[in-house]
Amino acid sequence: MAIYNQERGFQSILNASLGEYQSKGFRLMEIGDHCLMLYYQDELVGVLSQGGATIPTIHEACRGYLESLSAS
Repeated sequence: MAIYNQERGFQSILNASLGEYQSKGFRLMEIGDHCLMLYYQDELVGVLSQGGATIPTIHEACRGYLESLSAS
């Protein structure tokens, strides 16, 4: 799991919240003050409310996306 790195600030927290999904190709980007964009490689997977997003909901979004890929 990624570890908070003071030099990278908030982005390192977003990376750490992805856990194992970061190494599977997911990334989170903060857009504005209230939205998080979830990407798989370069494809937008979803938009999460920064205020309501939790680590379990982020992981569920990643897991759900991977399941939809394998069902195709």
